[in-house]
Amino acid sequence: MDRERALPIYRIGDRGEIVGHGLYLGELGILAIADLHIGYEEALGESGIHIPTSQYPKIKRSVERMIEAVEPERVVVVGDVKHEFGTALRQEWIEVIDLLDYLKERVGDVVVVRGNHDNFLIPMLKKRGVPLADPYYLEGGVLFVHGHKPLPIEFYGRGVEAVVMGHEHPAIAFRDELGVKVKFKCFLRGELEGAEIYVLPALSPLMPGT
Repeated sequence: MDRERALPIYRIGDRGEIVGHGLYLGELGILAIADLHIGYEEALGESGIHIPTSQYPKIKRSVERMIEAVEPERVVVVGDVKHEFGTALRQEWIEVIDLLDYLKERVGDVVVVRGNHDNFLIPMLKKRGVPLADPYYLEGGVLFVHGHKPLPIEFYGRGVEAVVMGHEHPAIAFRDELGVKVKFKCFLRGELEGAEIYVLPALSPLMPGT
């Protein structure tokens, strides 16, 4: 197998750097990722749709490459670590615990912001001593939220300089003159009430984007 090339790093906005499908905030030493949707294959299988359970190794390798590229001091997962709403599936237990173990060993400091899919996640986090921030995590003037709820009222007038969120799974599609369309995951950047806002793409390979 050919050696993987190092991930390129691109500046975005005043604070952020794009690395893979993550956002690195160098001033804070934080790598933010979103929307892993671990366990999606088993959830589909219970609905009668069977696909190979091969997505987690790709997710984990993607996270590893981002960490290798920027060496963060902390990883903030901005929601939807797992997929299934109504329970914690066996696949979710195995793969979420494995990812938490890797992050704790490799980085040490991990924070998870609760997403709308993260029901029944707390026992997994407690098992590895990882805090769950609900509904948001605030660090150094940056507000980390999943994005499925309105921004908390504390955001307004509290010196928040940037908002980092997921949930929307942003993507961009290009269509050529023959009508062939290709879709790529993308980052969104804008402004809200004087603060920068960054929307992260979904890390899950099974979430192509909106």
